[in-house]
Amino acid sequence: MKTLMCCLALVAMTIFPSVAFAQGPTLASVEAKFDTTTNDKKQDALLGIYVKNRDGQEVAKSEGNEGLWDKHSTHTVTLLIEGNPTKKEVAHGSVVLTFHPRAGDTWKFNYKVTLTFSDGSSIMKEVFGGVLTQYNTARTDPL
Repeated sequence: MKTLMCCLALVAMTIFPSVAFAQGPTLASVEAKFDTTTNDKKQDALLGIYVKNRDGQEVAKSEGNEGLWDKHSTHTVTLLIEGNPTKKEVAHGSVVLTFHPRAGDTWKFNYKVTLTFSDGSSIMKEVFGGVLTQYNTARTDPL
């Protein structure tokens, strides 16, 4: 019986690492850093941040980010990862920002999203000159 258990354990160790290796590195963390430039985000304006894979499916998000983001200030947001997306799936995805002001608001900003994977590698996307308003409430940028 002991020999049988040892053989099964050996087979399992051989099979499962190869499956994980074939899958490739998976998304371990996502962080978005916003630098407000010349026009602040008002206290009651809500910001949604979404990372989508190459098929347009959501893989990470942070919703309802409120608070005053003053001119020339920096704010960092950690996104919640959904599922177990691989680097290959995410590499040609996108970042979607949604802006929900309660009244007239124009927010001007630069941002950088950093996706870190289980093997320590990362993908970074930087965008300069972003503007969201009550009339232009969303933007999508490729990774």
